Amino acid sequence: MKSYFGLRTAVVLPFVTILFLSACSKEPMQPDDTQALESKPAKLVVIGQKSSDAFLNYPATVKAENVSALSFEVTGVVDELLVVESQEVQKGDVLAKLDVRDLQASLQSAQAQFDSANSEFERAERLIKEDAISKSVFEQRRSQRDVNQAQLDTAKKALGDAVLVAPFTGYIAEVSIKAKQAIQTGTTAITILGEGVMEATINIPASIMALGDRTGKGLGEAYFVFSFAPDNRLKAKFKEANLSADSASQTYKVTFTFTQPNGMNILPGMNATFWFPDPRNSKAENELAIPIASVGIDGNQKFVWLVDKSDNTVSRRDITVQDGVGEMLVVTSGLQMGDTVVAAGLSSISAGMKVHPWSKLSK
Repeated sequence: MKSYFGLRTAVVLPFVTILFLSACSKEPMQPDDTQALESKPAKLVVIGQKSSDAFLNYPATVKAENVSALSFEVTGVVDELLVVESQEVQKGDVLAKLDVRDLQASLQSAQAQFDSANSEFERAERLIKEDAISKSVFEQRRSQRDVNQAQLDTAKKALGDAVLVAPFTGYIAEVSIKAKQAIQTGTTAITILGEGVMEATINIPASIMALGDRTGKGLGEAYFVFSFAPDNRLKAKFKEANLSADSASQTYKVTFTFTQPNGMNILPGMNATFWFPDPRNSKAENELAIPIASVGIDGNQKFVWLVDKSDNTVSRRDITVQDGVGEMLVVTSGLQMGDTVVAAGLSSISAGMKVHPWSKLSK
């Protein structure tokens, strides 16, 4: 009978032999080439593109620059309603009509009275040349003709006022009437928005307005941003400024306009954020400033990781900077406007690495 030790040895040795042979048969582990080529998320900054710290921002509510609340100039009953809300219309399109039967009857009556008075006046012109009537009778007939002419013009205008026409190309924002509805003069019937240009009024503190000029144009280049499209900066154009401050808030109302971009349906009442350069920032516009966190040091040499825009790989670029303190350093050589550099985490970057802009969704 075999001993326990001999049985255990017989079992263990083949198992060890298998492990040894298996280990010998494997090739040395190699780096995962696919992983090496993967793009690494990194915080990037574009030289010359000011950071959000250099800007001020204020809330703004958008409205249409060109908006018109249309109403009938005569009282009547809506006979035809030819548009619906959100419909696009062209300048001159008929939007709605009133029942014009009474107005047409008034026009016919005014026309008849004018024709009669005009005939009497023309007859008086012939007679006065022959001294057959007095001058006072002639003036009376001319006066009557003029009165009837004014009544005819009024009747014609009333008939025209019974039709609402689009004053410009745009969209129907609101329809406040219904067919067969009696409507009074001056009551808003249809509101139309012009296409393209929108505007927003921002309340700017007195301390900031004091650094601009009297018109508010000194606020510099500004833009609007909407939460549903944070990467789309809509250039703001100065329109007007109220130079009388609100007594309670000590703010001034400044209005800017912007053009509706393709692919975005911006409507009145939407909220936006208005951004403009902080006028308290004293840096010259032609200075190339980069965050201090983007600058690496190798001995006495300062450098950055420059991103190649063609393939998003990084390479080292030696630079020279001005002496200074603060979060930004002014670059005097080595970079130019528009260059993109890695702005943080330099220790994890190496030459040839692919990078892409970091975001909360980056992994």
